[in-house]
Amino acid sequence: MSACVTRFVLAVTVTASMTLGGLGAPSACAAPQIPDFGSYPKADYQDFVVRDTQVYSVRGFQTPDGLFCTSSSHRGMHALDCFGAFPAAPEEANTVHLFSSGAVVSPVAFKVATVGPAEFEGHPLPLLPAGINYAFDGAQCVRDARWLLACAMGTGDAQDGFVVTAGKTEAF
Repeated sequence: MSACVTRFVLAVTVTASMTLGGLGAPSACAAPQIPDFGSYPKADYQDFVVRDTQVYSVRGFQTPDGLFCTSSSHRGMHALDCFGAFPAAPEEANTVHLFSSGAVVSPVAFKVATVGPAEFEGHPLPLLPAGINYAFDGAQCVRDARWLLACAMGTGDAQDGFVVTAGKTEAF
């Protein structure tokens, strides 16, 4: 359970048990601000391919802050996995997983896992330049002066993702 949801559930429980003790209703946690991914120029596909086969291809990148991600698509399913030291991540996670199948977008999954080097099958991952939209495999990721990394999967209300800013990692 995310820290935001945990705080909200705790606040609801405390408020209900105080039976109108003069406290207002708990406020829900505000969603983090997210970038307008479409306002960034799209990255060139060939710059981020680390495995290109007819059956299964993989793209990926790394950031100067030590975060790195790989993405892939297969039969209508899209996945983005990011790794590294995410500041103040839920449950101290060092892995973030985004997934969609058709129009169904799964919630963001934060996990603790063994993290290797910033490579895929021995291929080093290229640096994602600031101000470029990595828009492949159903995912979009950007980084700039405001976001160390922001990634999303899906569109509109069916969009899930995460943002990493100085000292904080949040899901949306």
